Amino acid sequence: MKKTSLNDIAQQLGVSKTLVSLVLNGKGNEYRISEDIQKKVKELARKLNYKPNQIAKGLRTGKTNTIGLIIADIANPFFGKLGREIEREAASHGYRVMFCSSDEKAENAKLQIEMLQQGQVDGFIISPPNGSEEQIKQLKNSKTPFVLIDRYFPEIESNCVVVDNLKASCEGTEHLIKNGRKRIACITTNPGMLNMDNRLDGYKKALTDAALEVDENLIKILPFSHEIKDVMEAIKELTSLDENKIDAILFTTSKVGVMGIQCLHLLDLKIPEDVAVVSFDDLDAYKISRPSITAIAQPLEEIGKHSVKILLEAMTDKSKKKELHKIVLETKFVIRNSSIK
Repeated sequence: MKKTSLNDIAQQLGVSKTLVSLVLNGKGNEYRISEDIQKKVKELARKLNYKPNQIAKGLRTGKTNTIGLIIADIANPFFGKLGREIEREAASHGYRVMFCSSDEKAENAKLQIEMLQQGQVDGFIISPPNGSEEQIKQLKNSKTPFVLIDRYFPEIESNCVVVDNLKASCEGTEHLIKNGRKRIACITTNPGMLNMDNRLDGYKKALTDAALEVDENLIKILPFSHEIKDVMEAIKELTSLDENKIDAILFTTSKVGVMGIQCLHLLDLKIPEDVAVVSFDDLDAYKISRPSITAIAQPLEEIGKHSVKILLEAMTDKSKKKELHKIVLETKFVIRNSSIK
């Protein structure tokens, strides 16, 4: 089926293509086009299902009303839900979102940024992988508007929206301690990533504050590309310690958490009787799991709203010295059966 063009509308109404373009771009009043003509143009465009060519429009106006979103892993429920919130918030302001998943690889992020720039996106929301500092610096130097989410690079001044990971992890570990757990393990991932490092630091802080030993043998750090066999190996090592076996685990991501809970069940370890569990991110599955899982819920809707709002401000602010925003949000600790006796 032939796509309706500006020329098709112009010919049917007996007006110029330029007039049709002005009306559909909201400039009818500015160019003193009568209300009657504007109404006819809009009605016919709607009737013919006219869709503007965003690339051509972008070349003319320098704006495509499109945001590039680069997240770590679209298959991860946390990032999937966060992407949905960003898309919803962007749509409420008339913007579309183009998604990419970097798989926590800096080279992937570099190629995706270049691709999206060629597609004329107006700005970026990025969950930057380890090693992508140079790409972020280049974006900053090119004055391309962007907002970092979930993590940031302290040495690069930039807009960012994150949560207080240290405080959240500390709270989760303190909860386990208050419920009588003394040999608390931590299974985490992505060493060197600021948010993951902060979560591990929060775990250690809670132990130190409670005068409990920080036993490095109880800390398992997995690569980003971990599979269930890696989590199983870590849990087997933790639960086979001869002296003072673990009695609780803090999972610092929901991906590790889901795999870890599955492994505990496969090993016939009861939650919370044998091993209490707290996990980052409040998945729907955690609410209906048996037992239900205590979770550190991140404010996805707030992250989405703040990141889009800050980006829109950055894209419209014409001043040479743009104000930078660092938003640190609080998490919500949701206590369920997996962590209480």
